[in-house]
Formats: sequence, C-alpha cells, structure tokens
Amino acid sequence: MSTYWLHLRCTPLRWLLPALLVLDVALILTRDDFWHGLWGDTGAVAQGPALYLGIFAAGAAAWSAALHDRPEVVEPLRAMPRSAPRAELPRLITLLVVVLAPYIVGQVIAFTITARTWPPGFTQYLGYALLGAASLVLATGWGWLLGRLLPGRWGPLAGAFTWIIANLAVKTDLIVVNGPAREQPDLPLIVLRLIAAVVLLGACLWLPLGRQSVRRASLPAGAVLLALAGTVYASGVSVITTRSGPESMVCVEGSPAICLWPEEEKYRAMAEQILARTEGLPQELVRPEKVYSYGLVRKEGQWLGDFDMDSGSEWAMADGVARMMSEKTFAACENNNFAGWDEYARSGDQSVLALERWLEKRLAGGGTPAYTESGVPGPEAAAIEKGKAMADKPAAEQEQWARHTIRFVLETYCD
Repeated sequence: MSTYWLHLRCTPLRWLLPALLVLDVALILTRDDFWHGLWGDTGAVAQGPALYLGIFAAGAAAWSAALHDRPEVVEPLRAMPRSAPRAELPRLITLLVVVLAPYIVGQVIAFTITARTWPPGFTQYLGYALLGAASLVLATGWGWLLGRLLPGRWGPLAGAFTWIIANLAVKTDLIVVNGPAREQPDLPLIVLRLIAAVVLLGACLWLPLGRQSVRRASLPAGAVLLALAGTVYASGVSVITTRSGPESMVCVEGSPAICLWPEEEKYRAMAEQILARTEGLPQELVRPEKVYSYGLVRKEGQWLGDFDMDSGSEWAMADGVARMMSEKTFAACENNNFAGWDEYARSGDQSVLALERWLEKRLAGGGTPAYTESGVPGPEAAAIEKGKAMADKPAAEQEQWARHTIRFVLETYCD
C-alpha cells in the first residue's frame, strides 16, 4: 500500500485533482434542479461530467504510459526483479484514483439530494452511475494503450481527441444527458462493459516497455487486441432500453386526467396546477379523457405519449395538454380522410397554431416560455406571437377570441 501512496504523492497529476473535483461538482450543481427527486435524471446528471473527466483520463493515461518509453528509463526498469505488470500497476491505480475520485464525490452529492425523498426507480440511478464509471475506466484503458504505441508528444493528444470523437461524433451511449422514466439502463450489460474495460486495462499492463518492444511482442499485443475488440463490442451494444408502460400509473384526476410514470410522482403538483387553469377555459374547447406522459401508451406498435418531462418543464406538460385539447376540439376536420385539414393547409391559415400557443401559455401560467423557437416561417411565427400575446390580455377578451377562432375553423374547414 505504501507504494501506491508514494505514487499518488509524487505524480504531477495530483495537482489537477482539486480542479477536476470543482469541475465535476460545478457541472452537476449548475444544471437546472429538475432532477431533484428523480432517480433516473439524478444518475444521468451525475454521470454527465464523465465526458470531460474521460477526455482528461484518456490524455493523462497516454501521457503516463509513455513516461517509461525513453531508453534510459526502459533499461533500468527491465533489470528490476519485479515484472512489468507489477511495476506499472501502482501508476495505473494512481491514475484511476485521480480520475474516479471527483466522479464519486459528484455522485455522492447528487445521491444525497435525491435520497431525501427516495422516489421510485433507484435501479435507474445505479445503472447510470455505473455507466459513467465504465466510461472512465474505458477511457483510461484506451489512453494507456495509445500511450504505449505512440510517441510521447502525440499520445495524449490522440487519446483526448479520439475520446471526444467517440462521444460526440459517433452515436454511442458512453455518456447520456437525461434519464427519463421511459428509459431503463440495462445493469447486466453495463457491468459487462465495465468488466471488459477492466480486462483491457489488465491486458495493457502486460505490454513490454518501449514502443519497439511492444510491436515485436506478438502474444501480449494479440491479447490486447482481443481485449480491445471485446471492449469495443461491449461499448457498441446499447445499454439504454425503452421501457414498456407500467402496470400502474399515477393519474391526477381532472378534465382531462394527467397520467404520469410512478417515477414522476414529483410532478403531481405541477399537473394539479395545470388542471386548475383549465377550469376557466371556454367550453368550446373539448377536453380529452386522459393525457399521458411519453411512453405510457402504445400506438402504432410504439410506446408513445402526449408530452415528455425530460427537462422537468411545466411548458412541456402544458403543450401536451393544449395539443390534445386542440385535437379533440377539431376532430371533425379528420372526417373524410382528413379532408378538412387538407383544405386548412392549402389555405395557409394559421388560426389553430395561434390557438394552441395561446392555450399552452394559459395552461403554463403565463410568463416566458421555457424554450426558444427558431427557423419558423413568417406566417407561423406571426401566429405563434399572436397566440402568446393574446394570453396576456384580459380574460374576457381571451375567451371571446378563442370562441371566435374555434367557430371560424370548424365552420370554414370542418363542416
């Protein structure tokens, strides 16, 4: 154990540990607090910093692995009675400590925030936490391998750059952004990925010192290539699966009822507020029986829904309720193979869009939307602004405008 402490006390990487710790915690605490009280989003937010820690891990591992590549260092090390794996292991473990310590601290902080209410879905959190750890171990192994194969000045750059490409330019689930209730991390597959990454690290330790020796060592190189192939395969298999709708769901009774995943219990109060705002709406707006969070109902062979709570936005729920009320109100336009909507589209009319944006803002309680719309054509943008502006006018004027708009669309296109 004293050998490991000696390496940790002597490595220059230790001076970066406080900066990595601050970075990890800052990335977690500066996110919107929608993830508080949601295990899936808590795990996803807490493993998000693994992207940046992984870039550092890949570059630092390549740098550390190349330290013993110089001839004046290789020869004395070869003469030592200890085997190469035993000699390299303390440096590798020291690097893992520097990389994993900030990640673990961030996970503990995020866990503590959500554990106070202990909502359903703890296995989601566990899966995302292990997913981030597996990514960091994999980044370390990949960087170590590059450091043994490439010159010291190129290895760290190659490690960091290729890790960025693997996460941003290639479609993988090494890092995720959100952990919605409709998705479930596959724990056995994530554990398999973690084991494959550890095997890759172990195989790299058996590579002989010196780049020229590595290229001539057929057996260790073959073992590393085999381990690398297994790791790439394990990393390419998707470990995030879509859940089927639950046997029971949380439905907030009202007109309409708003149904949520059991893991989304914290949004009950939000649903109650939106339903309270439907009470003063014109009766011409037809209420659907139920509105569902995404993934709760199966339509056309897929698990779908009316709104998603990926960012915890009240506007997302309000938008789902508004669109479903609009669909029910103008259901007559769907008769005769959507003949009414076809005529509506040909006319260039945007009355329904304006009505939906008015209703969305009204249900969300007013204020500034939690999203921005860009690239919207002129007529549609004008309709959106008209609907939002109408939501700020006196209630009597809003109701009169809404009734007139509904009557105009139904009589003009849907009769």
